[in-house]
Amino acid sequence: MRLPRFAPLLLLACIHTVQASSDNFCSPSWVLTSKQPNPCSSLAFLSPANDSRVNLQLLLADAGRLQLGNQAPSDDELVFGYAQVPFDVSRLLLPPSTRNSAVSEPDALAAAPVDPQLQKLIGLLEQLDLPRDEALLGDDQPFAEGEGNRQRSNNRENANAFLSQLLASELPAAERQALALQRLQLLHSWRAEQTEPVEPTEAAEQTENPPAAAPVSAAAAESPISSALGQQFATYLHGASAFYAGDFSAALADFQALRDSPQPWLQQTALYMLARTELNAAQAQAFDEWGTLESKLLDQAALNNTDTAFRSYLSAYPQGSYAQSAKGLLRKVYWLQDDQSRLAAEYAEQFAANTGAQDGRLTELTLEVDDKLLLNGQPEKINDPLLLATLILGELAPHSKPADNFTQARLSAQQDRFSAQPQLYNYLQSALYFYLDQDPAKTLSSLPPLDASQPLNYLSFSQQSLRGFALEAQQDWADAQALWLQLLPLAKQPLQHAQLELALALNYERANQLDKVFANDSPIQTQQLRDILLRNVAGPELLRARSSAASSEDQQLALFSLLYKDLLRGYYQDFLKDVALLPQPLPAAKLSNRLDLWYGEAPSLALFQWAGGNGDSGYNCPALRDVATLLASNPQDAKGLNCLGEFIRSNGLDSFPLDQQPSADELGGSPSQFGGKRYSRLDGYLQVLAAPKAANDERAYALYRAINCFAPSGYNGCGPQEVAQAQRKQWFQSLKSKYPKSPWAQSLKYYW
Repeated sequence: MRLPRFAPLLLLACIHTVQASSDNFCSPSWVLTSKQPNPCSSLAFLSPANDSRVNLQLLLADAGRLQLGNQAPSDDELVFGYAQVPFDVSRLLLPPSTRNSAVSEPDALAAAPVDPQLQKLIGLLEQLDLPRDEALLGDDQPFAEGEGNRQRSNNRENANAFLSQLLASELPAAERQALALQRLQLLHSWRAEQTEPVEPTEAAEQTENPPAAAPVSAAAAESPISSALGQQFATYLHGASAFYAGDFSAALADFQALRDSPQPWLQQTALYMLARTELNAAQAQAFDEWGTLESKLLDQAALNNTDTAFRSYLSAYPQGSYAQSAKGLLRKVYWLQDDQSRLAAEYAEQFAANTGAQDGRLTELTLEVDDKLLLNGQPEKINDPLLLATLILGELAPHSKPADNFTQARLSAQQDRFSAQPQLYNYLQSALYFYLDQDPAKTLSSLPPLDASQPLNYLSFSQQSLRGFALEAQQDWADAQALWLQLLPLAKQPLQHAQLELALALNYERANQLDKVFANDSPIQTQQLRDILLRNVAGPELLRARSSAASSEDQQLALFSLLYKDLLRGYYQDFLKDVALLPQPLPAAKLSNRLDLWYGEAPSLALFQWAGGNGDSGYNCPALRDVATLLASNPQDAKGLNCLGEFIRSNGLDSFPLDQQPSADELGGSPSQFGGKRYSRLDGYLQVLAAPKAANDERAYALYRAINCFAPSGYNGCGPQEVAQAQRKQWFQSLKSKYPKSPWAQSLKYYW
């Protein structure tokens, strides 16, 4: 199944775009047993929640077809709180060199290599005794990554191939020059205002009315080319020009005339171009302006001719110059014919030919499989076990209507296709029990025991992961914990160890054993996991212990969380004691990346040295420690309550990550061990208004601020309370009538 794409990463509409960016927001979800697809939070086991491209790559890694890298999160991912696991799908699809954006634009431009095809073109012109005319050289086509159409092959590389054939022939020099100039004219006649979306591999050729290349001019056609071979080269150029101009009938006639050419390059190229021309003719009217296929508008006769023509080329030239492209375009034919069986077989053949390297072509092929097969694939039509398993995994996400779920009967019908991979079939069966049937007991009984003597590949790791999840679904935290610890020394493949750390962190949290996460011998060393538990779950004693831990990465966040919660949950005496833990001098480091996507001014421990003062409203407050002292003596102290509100307001803390618990199934989602209710500014103002001994200035300021809590939207920005507009109107009238000389009554003109 094709998982949701984002308005880049469409997710990876351009594979060199990092998804975790300001335009393409993505953040991790710290859960291992999600049942719904989430391309932002992929995991190192075969999961229905993984992006299908991730599951495919895990299976290909097990088959020895690629090597996954143990890549650290990119700079962009770190900003959004990622660790190694979970990871954004781009982590597996983008090469490490493109995933960080540290190189400035001028440096990147300065480091750009000289185009080798341009250099070759210059050399060929010299050999042809033609001048180095910049108008002829021009710029190569301005295709960006992710764009293209049939015009992509009208490029310097193919022009160079033609010129090289001219030089290798026995043509007269004048004919060579005339033909070379015609080819260069064709090369630079194309200027596109728009391009249409490209398919990720050679199967990219779409023809949604692309800009037409001008045909070879009449003057060029009348050039003195009299030799038989020269006329054949001219026929080729005329056919190519017609092809790029969209005159497919003329192109077919020219290429058909060259099928028996005695010149080997012309013969091979013409046979290949016959197939390309048939393909473009078949789909000429089938794509709308947005690149959407309208199958009913396909020319089925031309499509059948295309199938035959590409097969003819590959039969004649199995290792030919265009064999790879022909195979890619033949896959496009199968996709247009909705022939999923042959399409899957071609993908399987391509993957089987890979020796294990992770290169750009394999990434593009993975993207193509996802787009062309997994999006609307039907398991009954696919025979390759890896592709079939990837497709079925995507089907195991539960639907809102149980009747729409993938069934055990449909899975059983595919069993014979897994004859070479019986363990993979058994895993799919176990996953169905767990995710769709929600039967952990049946899941456990269907899984094989751990064989510690065998390498822990991704399939066996997935089996044992599912075992651990089923144990935890039965609340058997101890046995699951023992399993995770047993797997740790066996986890040698990339990303496995990081996932086990997350599994253990979740287990310790749910089993109320949070101290184990921070023990000296804890296997959980991923700082993001520790941070989540410190800011969301840890109680005051654990936070104090981590605040005092020497040389600990936990120290700053633990101390920040401790002081914040002391203060905002009403533990004023504790705050006055704990504030003594602030190191001197204070560390310069801020906590922006450790507070779960906090977008305000990056806070630091200096927050708790707030000096008070008049601020922007003219209400004078003492320093924060003095505010805490007032409230420690009297939690209803009007000045203290107003000034605690000023501390919150002036530092933008009304909605802060330390007050926002994750969902119950995520890491950090269990109830906080730090008791007390979070202080609300509006509650504080209401307490001041209810206090009979509050001074007039305190009451006037509380009214002013309570009204402003609803400015300008009418919604409360100071807490969760809902207050009717009539009540806000009454506050406004009270401020104006009872305290008319106060600066706040004089400055306030509206209520909301």
